[in-house]
Order: sequence, then C-alpha cells, then structure tokens
Amino acid sequence: MLAAERGNAKAMHNLAVLDADGGGKGPNYKSAAVWFRKAADHGIADSQYNLGILYARGIGVEQNLAESFKWFSLAAAQGDSDAARKRDDVSKRLDPQSQAAAKLAIQTFTPEPQPDDAINVAAPAGGWDSSPAAPKQAVKPAAKPVKQRAAAR
Repeated sequence: MLAAERGNAKAMHNLAVLDADGGGKGPNYKSAAVWFRKAADHGIADSQYNLGILYARGIGVEQNLAESFKWFSLAAAQGDSDAARKRDDVSKRLDPQSQAAAKLAIQTFTPEPQPDDAINVAAPAGGWDSSPAAPKQAVKPAAKPVKQRAAAR
C-alpha cells in the first residue's frame, strides 16, 4: 500500500485488484474504483479497461457510459483488443453529445507522470538476489553449572 500511496501506478492497480477481489471478506468496489482511477490516470491500460467496466455497469461508481467509453478508448489505444470491442459496444448506446464530449476528453488525456521515488527503488545491500542477512542474535551467557545434591541416605 505504501508504494501505491507514494505514486507507483502498478502498485495502485494491484491494490485495486485486491479491493475488487475482496480476499475472502467481500469486494470493495468503491475503493477499487478509486485505485483503478489513480492508476488509469497514470496510463495503466488494465486499470483503464477495468474502470471502463465499472462505469459501464455502475459498480462502485455511478453508471456513466461516456466515462466508460473514454476509459475503454484509452485502453484500446494501447492495444487492448477487448477494450476496443467494449468501446464499440458502449458507443452504440451513447447519444451524439455524450460521445463528442468523451472523444474530446480522450484527445486531451495526458497520463500523469509517476514520482521518481515511487518507481526508482534503490537496490538493497548485496543486490536483489542475495539472501537477507540473518538478524544478529544476542549471545546468551553460558548457563551456570547446576550443583548436584548428594543422594539422601
């Protein structure tokens, strides 16, 4: 979660997927929509596609076919053929004014850059493939010898 909060778009997408899945406690589509939107704003095609689905169905967000068209279009522009098909399906349901507004939003969309500190992480000492150093344990003093009692006679 820290990476997502720092601006790492892939982490944002992954967090959204976890929210949508629910991990055994039920999905949280409102939170998923927030994180998908943040990642989509950074240009993550899978988040754009998923946001298109949420807007088309009104899941976690208010249904908005123009927004759905926009996000499917942006994902399709990155080569997502499923998004292109869904964009075309949604397009058939849009009135001309909404479609024109959505197309303008697509033309003016510019992905937000990710902060350098969110995507450029310094390698740990010894590199990524080395085993982490085992924590040093405090050395316990040697146990005192136990005095043996003489057996009672």
